[in-house]
Amino acid sequence: MTADHEFDAAGSGMAHGATAEAFPLEAKGLVKRFVGGDGSQLTILGGVDFQLSRGEAVAIVGASGAGKSTLLHLLGALDRPTEGEVLIGGRSVAGLDDEELAGVRNERIGFVFQFHHLLGEVTPLENVVMPRLIGGAPRSAEASSSRRSSFSRLT
Repeated sequence: MTADHEFDAAGSGMAHGATAEAFPLEAKGLVKRFVGGDGSQLTILGGVDFQLSRGEAVAIVGASGAGKSTLLHLLGALDRPTEGEVLIGGRSVAGLDDEELAGVRNERIGFVFQFHHLLGEVTPLENVVMPRLIGGAPRSAEASSSRRSSFSRLT
């Protein structure tokens, strides 16, 4: 990663150089347009601003076709906005290449999909931490206890 886009791998959730005031997740002026079947521009999101504070839980609700999934794809660094930027820990992900984005998604963003994407053979906690374990996170009893403690605050 470039110096402008280094993210803390130690797990603090903060980007290198970010201040304690930085939001863990922020969107500024997100716009997403697609080209329609007739060649015209179709604006799905038109200038969304969003800030998520540490420890905050939010719900994104709206009618079918309102852009909820598009917004989540942008916030999760799965897609790139037409305009605007997504910041994680105070750092923009706009200049990251695909490999760097994959690293940020692996280290900084957690996806919990609807039930049909979860593995029925393991616990909800194991479903949530599976990507970290695959990525080489420690499997020690201390790490497991920390994960259980963090997970219990979410449920």
